[in-house]
Amino acid sequence: MSLKEKIEALKQESAGKIPEDAKKVMQRATEDLVKSGIEENIPKIGSKAYDFTLQNFDGTEITLSEETQKGPVILSFYRGGWCPVCNLELNYLQSRLSDFQNYGANLIAVSPELPEYANETVERHNIKFPVLYDTDNKVAAKYGLVFKLPDDLVEIYEKFGLDVAKHNGNDKFEIPIPATFVVDRDLTLKYVFGKADYNQRAEPDDIIEVLKKL
Repeated sequence: MSLKEKIEALKQESAGKIPEDAKKVMQRATEDLVKSGIEENIPKIGSKAYDFTLQNFDGTEITLSEETQKGPVILSFYRGGWCPVCNLELNYLQSRLSDFQNYGANLIAVSPELPEYANETVERHNIKFPVLYDTDNKVAAKYGLVFKLPDDLVEIYEKFGLDVAKHNGNDKFEIPIPATFVVDRDLTLKYVFGKADYNQRAEPDDIIEVLKKL
């Protein structure tokens, strides 16, 4: 089953649990974000990746340019462990990790979530790749991914028990749109996928097709 199919199944499963008024708020927020043109801010294929050093969930530091010296890097930005679709994506990526590694690629995930919560996500899904803490979305902003959650959507999330402020360690309510990049050894972007609709995620099979050519 593809990642898209798994996400669709999750949507169908949760549809009956979400009140209609909440669905409308969530749908409108997504539509407004799409209309905002945020996707135009994302770096294009052929441009250079922004280099960075961030803390892994276990406290170690990881630098993108050092990792690319070992081989291509699949760089995946996600919203946080509070997001069911993000959890599904991380779990799916873990299931395909060996496929990526067969082509010499490393996988790195990045979110604005505090390390303690990232660690919970890692343990819950038995993640074997780095999950980095992007304080206040500083790196995600360099990739043009950051936006502020609208107030009415924050209220909905909080009713669902999704405490974004607690997970991020601030009350800015800023998160990245989910995005995936394939970064070559010289930091050139060979693949770019970023969508304002958080239900749309990069397919591992598409990523592998890119890796085959590197």
